Amino acid sequence: MSTPDQNQTPAASGEQLFLRNALASVERAARFQRIKQIVASVIVFPAVYYLMERPREHPTFTVVGVVGLMLMLCTVKILAQLNSNARAILRAIADLPQK
Repeated sequence: MSTPDQNQTPAASGEQLFLRNALASVERAARFQRIKQIVASVIVFPAVYYLMERPREHPTFTVVGVVGLMLMLCTVKILAQLNSNARAILRAIADLPQK
């Protein structure tokens, strides 16, 4: 009696290997993105707080800091959504029945 792995063609097993590697790569990218988000938050929030504490001393820096913070938050949100969608797509492809 043969196992399902023995019934697969080399191309099908190659596709499965590619999907597993791609899914693992997306998972690593998501973890790395989360670490970058934490590090950026630790650096940016105190700087923005410092600039917001004395807005009359640094009016230009305050505006740049707030705009930079908004851009960082938007970028992080977009990248998190992309990673989430990539994981969902790769999982759906991996779950498709093999011919």
